[in-house]
Amino acid sequence: MHERPQYSDNRAAPVLAMIKANPLALVVTSGEPAPLGTHAPVLFRHGPDGADETAVAEDGSLTGSTLLGHMDVQNPQWTAMREGDRALIVFQGPHGYVSPTVYGVTPAAPTWDFTAVHITGTLRPTADPDEILAIVRDTARRLESGFGKGWDQEDSVDYFRKIAPGVGAFELRVESVQTMFKLSQEKPAPMRRRIVEDFEGSDSGTHRNLAALMRSRGIVRDDEPGVRG
Repeated sequence: MHERPQYSDNRAAPVLAMIKANPLALVVTSGEPAPLGTHAPVLFRHGPDGADETAVAEDGSLTGSTLLGHMDVQNPQWTAMREGDRALIVFQGPHGYVSPTVYGVTPAAPTWDFTAVHITGTLRPTADPDEILAIVRDTARRLESGFGKGWDQEDSVDYFRKIAPGVGAFELRVESVQTMFKLSQEKPAPMRRRIVEDFEGSDSGTHRNLAALMRSRGIVRDDEPGVRG
């Protein structure tokens, strides 16, 4: 990813929040005649206390942490995985097109506000049934907690065991994290407010999520000069 300092934020907290809210990732590995990619749920490994693992390095990044994922065992990408292979895992957050009509000035050019996290590291695939079952159960539990309706998986554990042979799991040891939180930070305060309010009024849930993120990150603040009135 081409990072720009103005939009980059590689601290552990915003990266973890981004991944927790957008766990369906694109897993990319090398292949022939072209790189291989699979969309799969990917999560940070839980720590002993059940919280997301935050083995934060001295520089405040997540280097050295572990991601967990799984995919169909018949997937050619999975069958080609070897321990020590490197992979890129891409998380896409809320995004939206910004029309120049929102700016209220001329001349102007359109843009696309977006959020993304790229994580690279080394892979450790596993075919161990117990390890796969544990990863699948943990993934289901955490996704249900974040996006579901309180489903209890305990009555389905035997079914999980039955389908586990068709699943290939993997760990990725994080080597680097790159981010882009491109949220019109460079625009004047009144213009940023118009952009956020335009997204808030959209029929698109993605746009409304983007507006909420922009507010939470302080892109719009009521104490900025020129905002009130």
